[in-house]
Amino acid sequence: MTVQIKNILIWQKSGVLRNLELKRNSVNVITGGSGKGKSSILHIIDYCLLSSTANGISKANIDDKSSWYGLRLYTSKGLVTIARTAYHVGEMDTVYFSDNGEIPDFPIQNLKVASLKKVLDKEFGLDSDLRIPYGGKTIAAGSRVSFRHFLSFCYQDQNAIVAPDYLYNKPSDLKVTERIERTFRMALGIVDVKGAIVSERLAKLRLEHLSMKRRSEVIGKKRLEFEEDVFLLEEEAISLGLLEKTNNDILLTLEALGRIANSPIDQFDNIGEKVKALESREFEITRKLRRFKNFNEGYKKYQSVLKESDDSIRPVSYLVDKYREILPGTKTSEVLQALENELALAKESWKKRYDSLLYVDISDQTKTLKAELNDLSIKLRELRGLSARLSSPKEIYRYQGKLEVKVELYSDKATPLDYTDKLSEIDAKIAQLDGVVQDIESKREFAIGRLNDKVNEHLSRLKLKGYEASQAVFLESEKAINLILDNGLSVEKMIDIGSASNYLYIHLSYFMALHEVAREKKVSWMPHFLVFDQVSTPYTLEIPDDISSLDLALQELNIFVESMKEKGGIQVILMEHISESHWKNLKLDNFKLVDKELIDEYGLIN
Repeated sequence: MTVQIKNILIWQKSGVLRNLELKRNSVNVITGGSGKGKSSILHIIDYCLLSSTANGISKANIDDKSSWYGLRLYTSKGLVTIARTAYHVGEMDTVYFSDNGEIPDFPIQNLKVASLKKVLDKEFGLDSDLRIPYGGKTIAAGSRVSFRHFLSFCYQDQNAIVAPDYLYNKPSDLKVTERIERTFRMALGIVDVKGAIVSERLAKLRLEHLSMKRRSEVIGKKRLEFEEDVFLLEEEAISLGLLEKTNNDILLTLEALGRIANSPIDQFDNIGEKVKALESREFEITRKLRRFKNFNEGYKKYQSVLKESDDSIRPVSYLVDKYREILPGTKTSEVLQALENELALAKESWKKRYDSLLYVDISDQTKTLKAELNDLSIKLRELRGLSARLSSPKEIYRYQGKLEVKVELYSDKATPLDYTDKLSEIDAKIAQLDGVVQDIESKREFAIGRLNDKVNEHLSRLKLKGYEASQAVFLESEKAINLILDNGLSVEKMIDIGSASNYLYIHLSYFMALHEVAREKKVSWMPHFLVFDQVSTPYTLEIPDDISSLDLALQELNIFVESMKEKGGIQVILMEHISESHWKNLKLDNFKLVDKELIDEYGLIN
């Protein structure tokens, strides 16, 4: 058996303990005249069940005259007692708690509110793994589900019970509406602990997938902007004379810009001096090459002379061979022989002219100098061009300052992040969990179908005036009930149905049906009580038709409590104006008067 209420307790400042004793599996009626404090009962119950506020408790007539409020609860382990100081005392983070149901003469604080919440969570059958699958503005996704999340399915105050455009209490309280939205399927048994965990995990994965996809799109957009920035920096470098031409490779462009950013400013400040130094060297090499050229030309002329001497040697050879015949008996042969030797040496020298060490050295130096001269020409051409287009050192320095920061920033972005693999991995996990969620959707269809069946079963006895042949349909997304008319040909929205009596019937039917389906699904964390504040609100009790309409509502509550006994029971707490004789005349056996009627001088606070 889950939680029901045995006693509602008020320790009055006068020293009197107000003890309202309730019965299980009954319609407990707290009835009496106006201004007796009946409507505060619902809010005292909620306050003792650890509401953060005491809104709805009359401050002048109830709170200022009270010291403590308390509840004595039936739980699976027996009776427990909870008491909280009256709201005017101030916000307290401690309460009185008795795990054996003791009602003290005067409570003392002995337990932290946070600790009591954990105790009550267990009593309501809540597992610590049960989490909120979807977050909101006031509730974080993945936060623990509390027993308080299900109390909204148990309360109907005087305003809500006849509301035309909402079903639950406190429609303007975003925290309350988000709790209802996030736990509705848990309340109906559509989602159990496993389903909640899977739903939470799937919700996180889908958010992660959406976030990663958006990041990927943003990165793609940012990369285009980044590349455009890099190329603008490159164009600026060209306009300043620091680069000659664009490069289509962004990595190479960044590398070139990085060199410029890290180059000392004097590299761009002494180009004229560098040109002069290179020109001086160019002049020196040119002068050397000119001297080498003159040497080679003289050497060639010398070799030409030697070559001509080769032709001169032939007559001398002839004379040597024939001198005896021409000049016999003289020393001419010795003279000629000496001449022949000299000319032979000259001839030999000419033949070996290219083997000269001097000639070889001059040739090698000439080649080296020409190569250096060629390099100098290229460097001079670059520097002269750079000098012509290079901006002032001040402009270059300013550009370098901007460039250094951006190159460092952009270097990390040159290789874009790729989320393809991660997205595929998340998709695989989502597909794996989708099967469980599809089962949840099947359960949802069934549970909502049962909810509609139960609502219409109650409305078959609580006839809606003007819509007797209609069928009610609950809309989960709007948390509203519309009517299907003319065999489905038209729809009447809840807000357009009209008549406070009709709205009363709709609210009663919905909340009774909600608990019936939860009980069929054996939802352990749904409390086994309902609190209704004044079902007689739409009626004037002197008008016979109004009395008949109210009687139908009371009879339906009696039928509901009776039918729930075989399903574990339900406790209804009803604040009313009707007298005990009224329901006794109707023979409503499940109706029980709490204490006695609050009339004349007898009220909730005495």
